[in-house]
Amino acid sequence: MPRLIVVEEAYADARPGSMLAPRLVVDPPWPGRRAEVRLVLPGGQERRARAELQVAHSRGPLAPYALLRLLDVAPGDVPPGTEVWLDEAPPA
Repeated sequence: MPRLIVVEEAYADARPGSMLAPRLVVDPPWPGRRAEVRLVLPGGQERRARAELQVAHSRGPLAPYALLRLLDVAPGDVPPGTEVWLDEAPPA
């Protein structure tokens, strides 16, 4: 189960959920656009969330930069320092 990012900032945009910074390089890409992730908060608490990748910048033949959106978590519930880990099993 690879770690995707350590959150620097979580913010809201026009869609529900939270956008997370920093962006990440998607190489290799995960299957489909959505996946189940595990959040490990700075205090050690854990929770699961559904996540979606949004390509932020294509780089020709290189792997694209992407932003991670948590579909069911508010920005205030994702403090800086939260680790986001990709689960191996696809979401139901």
